[in-house]
Amino acid sequence: MDLDLNKKIDDLSLGNKKKVGIVQGLLHSPKLIILDEPTSGLDPLMQQKFFELLEEENKKGATILFSSHILSEVQRLCNRVAIIKEGNIVTVEKISTLKENTYKKFKVETASPLEPNHFNISGVNKLEVKNNITTFLYRGNINEVIKQLASIEVTNLWIEEPDLEEIFMHYYEKEA
Repeated sequence: MDLDLNKKIDDLSLGNKKKVGIVQGLLHSPKLIILDEPTSGLDPLMQQKFFELLEEENKKGATILFSSHILSEVQRLCNRVAIIKEGNIVTVEKISTLKENTYKKFKVETASPLEPNHFNISGVNKLEVKNNITTFLYRGNINEVIKQLASIEVTNLWIEEPDLEEIFMHYYEKEA
């Protein structure tokens, strides 16, 4: 981790102190690794190296509990996620299951503006029509949306999976 072994711990920067902690924590190949916001203070190159070290430890059989507000890191490193609100676990799911059971983001570009009620089907939320662009979130049988799309002249279509941050916010809004 590119540590300067000639410096005393008190003389190290926050990032270098973090590196020392990481090395100490992983040195004995633990079976359980508990991390709380472990990448704060690390530069992007060290974060990448740290993620690689964690992936190696996981392949060796270590269980890693990783707490972070940087949801892209959680999404990258974790197989399962617990969403905690006000000290209580709201859900524990595989990340893949969370993604499957949440809304998909649709953006439809059409030759002419659509009537706002064109996508008035069960499962559609946050519908917005601005000129020739219609956006909405959808959860349900995707064939229902496909039927609606087949009846209009589509010039472009984007369908995106929500990222973990959007899923997280959905749980916070839903439970409010």
